[in-house]
Amino acid sequence: MKYEVQDILLPSSTLVFILESPHVQELEFGAPVSGTSGMTMTRHLFGPDYARFALGRLVKKNADEGKNRPRLNRIGLINVSNIPLQASAYQNKELIQQHKRWFDAMAIVRSENHRDTYPNPYCQAVQSVLVASLREKLRCLREDHLTIVPCGRFAQKFFRLTGQDCPNWSVINEVPHPSYNSWDRPRYRDAVDAVCAALNNGSDV
Repeated sequence: MKYEVQDILLPSSTLVFILESPHVQELEFGAPVSGTSGMTMTRHLFGPDYARFALGRLVKKNADEGKNRPRLNRIGLINVSNIPLQASAYQNKELIQQHKRWFDAMAIVRSENHRDTYPNPYCQAVQSVLVASLREKLRCLREDHLTIVPCGRFAQKFFRLTGQDCPNWSVINEVPHPSYNSWDRPRYRDAVDAVCAALNNGSDV
């Protein structure tokens, strides 16, 4: 089974979402946010008529088949990690046991987003590798005029730790991860509305 899911970025991408990592449905469909979180994003960005389609699957289909949908062309999807960070995504007990130390460290890094450093050197090393990977992805985008949307505390923390601050970018902060219908919560309405405004210009999907 393939455990890596590539980011989706087009030359036309102007609205780039940063997310955590793939999970089971992302592995199945080969695109970020291919499950219920992606459906939440689609509903807010494109309306209820499209809510049954996960955003990652729409963006991938548009790119793979050259459908050239204007608003989908403008969306980019980046994961901090291109392989799952949660052991449950692998559905392989032998593999999970073989790499138990790594999964245990990732569980700490994922859950303790209030920390920038860890007393456990292995946890710190795991975090440093992820930061370096995301930093390199972002460096490749420094010449592009983009709206960057780190979704959730994990992505927001890692985006901050990369130290990438580019005058070509507008960053929308305080956008939650779209899991558990969090984009529907009143406390995040202004941030989610800002994301929709950055995308919408009256074009069809």
